[in-house]
Amino acid sequence: MYTHYYKYFEEVARERSFTKAAKNLYISQQSLSEYIKRMEEYYGVQLFIRRPSLNLTHAGELLLEHVNKALYQEERLLAEFSYLSSQKKGKIRVGITPTRAPIFFPMIFSRFNKLYPHVELSLREDHTSYLVKDLMNGKIDFTIGLEDAGTVVSNVITSTTLLEDRELFFLASRKLLTQYGFPEQGIENAISEGVGLGEIQNIPIILKPNTSKIHTQIAQEYLRLNTKPKIVIESSNVLPLLPLCSAGNAGVFMPRTILGYVRAHYSGVMDSVLAFPVQDVPVNCDIALMHFCNRPMTVHFNDFIEITKSIFTEYAVNTY
Repeated sequence: MYTHYYKYFEEVARERSFTKAAKNLYISQQSLSEYIKRMEEYYGVQLFIRRPSLNLTHAGELLLEHVNKALYQEERLLAEFSYLSSQKKGKIRVGITPTRAPIFFPMIFSRFNKLYPHVELSLREDHTSYLVKDLMNGKIDFTIGLEDAGTVVSNVITSTTLLEDRELFFLASRKLLTQYGFPEQGIENAISEGVGLGEIQNIPIILKPNTSKIHTQIAQEYLRLNTKPKIVIESSNVLPLLPLCSAGNAGVFMPRTILGYVRAHYSGVMDSVLAFPVQDVPVNCDIALMHFCNRPMTVHFNDFIEITKSIFTEYAVNTY
């Protein structure tokens, strides 16, 4: 079968929907259904159970395993051909965590695109654990995520630390702090010296445990203090919710990397928000670049790595 048949089949298997897969592939649903029908006729088996919901048959699962291997081999072959011909064409699929994507991906794209305007950068946003799985399955080429969350996944994956981030901050308005019992006279000292979690345990917060490493750690520290956090909104992506923080509705936690971005890009919101170092919640939000260590590297793949490293180095120097 032609590789585009494999790609169409893999997309339907992943989405479990002809409608969504066709939209992702930019073809009509009718055309996509016809491709799958031809594959079933070619192999002489049914690949999908259509009702009550779309699912793979046993034959479909066997084919999907083969397809993933075949597409990976195709990518390797294309990489080798690209390297031999030294053509500045191709595609790099990048996975990055949602809160760090707006901070770093625009800078990576801008610098890389100037050097390789004909190499497409494809972005996927998700938590590190899911991105590492996609990396292992050959669905993306690079993962930029939390180092600890993606460590020791395989002896064929290399992980390079891009930036160390081990400071946690609590953001809240002065109005919210005093409303829930934080002494007015202690605020200025707390900004410079920090606060313990016990001092802010009664303040309403935005938090979603078990969805991100840092939110899980914070929830565990609340538990250690024998108290239950006053969660008013469950979310691990706090950037869109910062206006609620400035309005005095809730406090949020964030590591230094994200705080630096917020201060630079949310100045209006941050005018009414105070940031306190959290003294007693040890965090490790170090960011790493992960990729296959035995994969043939094209020139633009190597340059992507070097550009990414330089951007994180510059960010650390300018922000910390």
